[in-house]
Amino acid sequence: MKVNTVYKVYRPMRRFGNLIKDIFFPNKSTHWWMRLPECLETEQEKKDLLKAIQKQVKQRIQVYESN
Repeated sequence: MKVNTVYKVYRPMRRFGNLIKDIFFPNKSTHWWMRLPECLETEQEKKDLLKAIQKQVKQRIQVYESN
């Protein structure tokens, strides 16, 4: 595939477009987005948040085994 400067400019916008599609059309998307706080006051809050995230991820992700 020939790579030129125009292709390099448009590729990041294509990724941004995919991000927007994933956020606004979650039914068609193969990705999932979670919004999380960056700052917490105590270590216990951090542990609770990590447990909640892990629980949601385990519920959300499906594994298709072919064996």
